Amino acid sequence: MTEMPFIPRFVILIVEDESKRPDVGLPWIAPAYYAFRDMGVELAIATPLGGPPILTTMRTTVDETATVERFKADRSARDELADTLSLDQIVVEDFDAALCIGFSGRIWGEDGAVSAFVRAFLSAGKPVALVPGKYALVTPEGAGAGLLILGDSETSPLHAARALVHLVCEMRAAP
Repeated sequence: MTEMPFIPRFVILIVEDESKRPDVGLPWIAPAYYAFRDMGVELAIATPLGGPPILTTMRTTVDETATVERFKADRSARDELADTLSLDQIVVEDFDAALCIGFSGRIWGEDGAVSAFVRAFLSAGKPVALVPGKYALVTPEGAGAGLLILGDSETSPLHAARALVHLVCEMRAAP
C-alpha cells in the first residue's frame, strides 16, 4: 500500500434504472469496494434514494470470485451496502472523486438526480469514473471490457494519463 499524505474520500454510487431492473451485482461492486478499502480510502456508498440497492447476485453462485466471497463474508461491508446514503445526502465538496456504477440514460441534458450528481462532480473539477448500465448512452458500441475515461478540461489528459498508467501497472503486476 502506498503512503498517502491525506486520506482521499470517494463515493460509490450504485444506480438502478427506473424500472428497478437490476443492472449491477456484487461482481461489479465488490472489486471496487475492496480496491478503495485496501488503499486506505475513506468511502461512502450511495444509491439514488438511499437504502439497499437491488442487486443481481446477492445469493451464492457457482462462478463466484474470491472478492465476491470476501464481500459476502464481511459483515461491515454488507451493512454499508444495506444502509447507503441517498443522493441528497452527498455534498460534492466533501469528496475527492466518485465512482458511478450502473447508470443508464444520458449524463448531459437530463434533469435526473444521477445526471445532476455526475455533472456536479465534473463541474467542481472532481473525477468521476462511470461504469454504465445496459442502457447508458456513452458510445454507440459501448465500452466493452475496456475503460472509457471522459474529460474535456485542460487537466483531463493529465488525470487520464495518470489513471491509465496506474491501471496498466496494476494489471501487469496481478497474477
